[in-house]
Amino acid sequence: MKNWDKNEILLLLRECGRIAMQYYDNPPLEIKADKSVVTAADKAIEKYLGAVFDRPQDGVYLIGEETVSTRSREYLEGALQGTAWIVDPIDGTAPYSAHFPAWGISVALMQNGIITEGAVYLPPQNECLLTEEEAVFRCCNVDGCGRLEPFEFEGHPLTVDGIISISQLGAKYGKFNMPNQVFAWSGCVASFYGVFTGRLLAYVASVKIWDIAASLALLQRSGMVGRSTDGEELTCKVCDGQFDLDFEGKHCWKLKGMAVVAPSREAVDYVIKYSEIPDNIK
Repeated sequence: MKNWDKNEILLLLRECGRIAMQYYDNPPLEIKADKSVVTAADKAIEKYLGAVFDRPQDGVYLIGEETVSTRSREYLEGALQGTAWIVDPIDGTAPYSAHFPAWGISVALMQNGIITEGAVYLPPQNECLLTEEEAVFRCCNVDGCGRLEPFEFEGHPLTVDGIISISQLGAKYGKFNMPNQVFAWSGCVASFYGVFTGRLLAYVASVKIWDIAASLALLQRSGMVGRSTDGEELTCKVCDGQFDLDFEGKHCWKLKGMAVVAPSREAVDYVIKYSEIPDNIK
C-alpha cells in the first residue's frame, strides 16, 4: 500500500484493534533489551501491518517499533528518502499489559522525510482520529463500523484544574512545580488524544518517532502548539534535526529533548516555566 486513503486506513485500524483486543485480557509479554515491555499483540499487529505496507522493491518502507532494529542502513535511508509507513502497533504497551485503558495504535505516512498523514486509534474507547489532506476526521465507533465525521479540536483552558500527562523519563527524573494534577501513564497516543479533545491540558513528551509520528500529523492541523523545552517548534520534517538519526546509536529515532504539547503558546510556556528537566534526559 503506497497511498493514503482514510477509509482504507479506518479498516486497517479496525483490524489492528481486533488483534489487540484478542490478547488484552492476558497478553503474553517479554522484556526487551531496553527494559521496555513487548507483548504478543505488538508483534502480531506489526506483522499484519508489515504485510500491507512493507514493499521496498516498490519504494515503500515500514518503520515499526518492533522491527526497525532488524533493518539495514540501506533500507532505513530508503525509508527517509522515499515513501514510508511509521507504525506503533501498541503505543503504551505497559498500560496495555496492565489492562489500563491508556494505550492506542499509531499509523503515519512519511514522504521524502516529511510526515504527511496520520491516524491514531484507542481501542478501549473505540475512538480514532485520522487525517486526509488538510482535514481531520473522527470515528467514535470504530469496531462497529461507525462513520468518519469532521473533527474540531478542543483545547482545555489554562487553569489549575487542567491535567498534565508526563512521560516516564520526565516523571522519574524531572520535577513539576505547578499545582495541576499530573499523570504518567506511558502512552503518547492517549496523551495527544487527551490534549486534542480537551481532556488534558498538556503533554510533556520524551518519545521515539513511531510513538509520535501520527500525532505530529494531527498536531500540524490542530492550531495547537508543540515545542521542545529548548524552544524548538515540533514539525513534521523528520530530517530537520529534531530526531536522532544516528542508525548506529542507542537513541536512534528519539526526539531530541523533551517536548510540551498544549492548546496555546501560553499553556506551553506555563508548563515549561514550572518544570525542571535534567540535561541528561533532554
